Amino acid sequence: MYDLTQPLNAQTPTFPGDPAIEIVPRPGFTPWQVSTLRLGTHSGTHMDAPRHRLAGGPGIGSFGPNRLVGQGMVIDAGGYEEDEAIPASVFDAVRDRTWPGWFALLRTGWDRHWGDAAYFRHPYLSRDLAQALAESQVGIVAIDALSVDSTVGGGEAAHLILLQAGILIAENLCGLDALTPGHPYASVFLPLSLGDADGSPARIVAWDVDASREGSIGNRD
Repeated sequence: MYDLTQPLNAQTPTFPGDPAIEIVPRPGFTPWQVSTLRLGTHSGTHMDAPRHRLAGGPGIGSFGPNRLVGQGMVIDAGGYEEDEAIPASVFDAVRDRTWPGWFALLRTGWDRHWGDAAYFRHPYLSRDLAQALAESQVGIVAIDALSVDSTVGGGEAAHLILLQAGILIAENLCGLDALTPGHPYASVFLPLSLGDADGSPARIVAWDVDASREGSIGNRD
């Protein structure tokens, strides 16, 4: 199985202005260990619900397993520069193989900058790419970068297009280089059940559909 989740700790990069992450052990519980956890709903590898941008939109707890478990394909969106818009043409390689509710996993390779200043200058979805994905009836759009929009420019076009269409967004994935573009992978997105909250940290994993049919799923390093 492939764990596509970044570590969540005090060193995890956060979107500018978001709360810092604090995981602090509490004294007085010996021999037990209990910690205080403080973080924003969009910390680390996380999911955005429509309420993140749309007042009155459904919160993350509105989406059950039927929306969070499915099959996805990696779209190769590598090779783009800092703060460059990713064109809709990257979708062409898989456009004819999609189905309603599929999951799009955009691989920019920007997770290699995790912890560096360059991580905040990631490439992002162009308006045309976000619109093409929405028109394909995608269920979740995930990316291995801080945001689907420009962090440098403070954009919001991709968020608006996707969230207005009821499409969930996942950001700060990692390890997509281990997956083959265009190949179907069973994918599970597991946010915390936070009711009407605008988003949640999430654990995201994937595995090879063909391998699962052969009964040979195992850990892969």
